[in-house]
Amino acid sequence: MASNWRNLPPYHYDFSDAAASSLTCTQNPTIYSASCYCGRVKYQVRDNPVSAKLCHCRGCQQLHGAPFEWVAIFSKDKVRFEPSSLDHLYFYNSEVDQGWESTTAQHRELPVKVSCSHCRSPMADEGRNMWLAYSTQFGFTVERGIPESFRHSCHLFYKQRCVDLDDDKTKWEGHRNQSREYKPVDGS
Repeated sequence: MASNWRNLPPYHYDFSDAAASSLTCTQNPTIYSASCYCGRVKYQVRDNPVSAKLCHCRGCQQLHGAPFEWVAIFSKDKVRFEPSSLDHLYFYNSEVDQGWESTTAQHRELPVKVSCSHCRSPMADEGRNMWLAYSTQFGFTVERGIPESFRHSCHLFYKQRCVDLDDDKTKWEGHRNQSREYKPVDGS
């Protein structure tokens, strides 16, 4: 049987363990805080994202009710949930079409979408090793500044877009480096 999810990163909140010891740098640790709409689910990240992307796939459009999803990708061992948040999580795996309430789940099948069980705010996609944080949960605004490490490096599934974005970032038809670069045809 799989390990209890509460004993694994990013849910295990013991900064004395080996994975967390790498997070406790004494010179200006980078700490970003994220929360859901109602504030019951909160977590911190003690590192800059490995990468940030805009995804235009139909699934992201439906999940967020928006033209695209803005994700920042972190290693799961750099993410820590506040202990009080753990009873307010909901996990959903679209591959097996199954969901788990955190109050009763001993395990969940990865990858999962993580959301608040109260306000239903989508929080992140949890993979086997990576945490794909929904960057809007960090509360960045243009006026207050968006850290450079959170700025997107490319567009994914741009062929499925519902709005055009005019920037100099690579636009992939599907996944990065696993599909062709999107090249518009006249009139599209």
